[in-house]
Amino acid sequence: MSTETLPATTGPGRLAGRSTLVTGATSGIGEAVARAFAREGASVTLVGRRAELGERIAEEITAAGGRAHFIAADLTVRAEREAAVSGAVTAFGGLDILINNAAAFGAGPTESVTEDEFDRVVSLNYKATYFVTQAALPHLLRRRGGKIVNVGSIGTIKSWAGTSVYNSSKAALDNLTQTWAHEFGPQGLNVNVVSPAMVDAPMSLPVRAHVDVETQILPTIPAGRIATVDDVVAATLFLASAEADYLHGVRMPIDGGLTA
Repeated sequence: MSTETLPATTGPGRLAGRSTLVTGATSGIGEAVARAFAREGASVTLVGRRAELGERIAEEITAAGGRAHFIAADLTVRAEREAAVSGAVTAFGGLDILINNAAAFGAGPTESVTEDEFDRVVSLNYKATYFVTQAALPHLLRRRGGKIVNVGSIGTIKSWAGTSVYNSSKAALDNLTQTWAHEFGPQGLNVNVVSPAMVDAPMSLPVRAHVDVETQILPTIPAGRIATVDDVVAATLFLASAEADYLHGVRMPIDGGLTA
């Protein structure tokens, strides 16, 4: 069932009373996470670059009975990422959950990657995640039982030619997840990462334009299909809930058995 067809209200919800910040929330996984978390009772701050889209999504969540607030920000800019965190705290009186989803994709053989392209991908996928988290930490640690879920990639487990910059930037998130689990787990903060394979979402379009999914991808996946945003949302929701309180530093593959 698509998250778009789920009922607008689901009772108190697994995340009732929890303030959540979702980066990269104007499309794809981030948008779906924001909508699903709101249905589960969370107050959601959506962050993204596309103001018109972000405002519309927040308005739709609010119209459906949820609590949502949008902040336009370029997370590669220090002042803007700090403003996004402080805006989330101000909007809903604190911060309990951080979903580090914002990302940029880049592909091509190593010998053709420019320094500008490298910086574009790494600045958002790795550096921005690091410093958004740094800005959010005082607020998350203040609320016992806080959660961080990083959105990584199955490419850190099983790689392919032409993905050196993207996959290595996502591999940094795997290491950060494990390091932060040791640093902040004793203070009551869970840090985990979901690692999707190809997802039927806008970010996969550049790859799908050059790869025949039916003949090249599906035969390698025991589930017989690529992931949906709902598959990623379900895992993210679980890791952000009290059901995952004993999970620290976990990397959860969302790959239909690709790496089995």
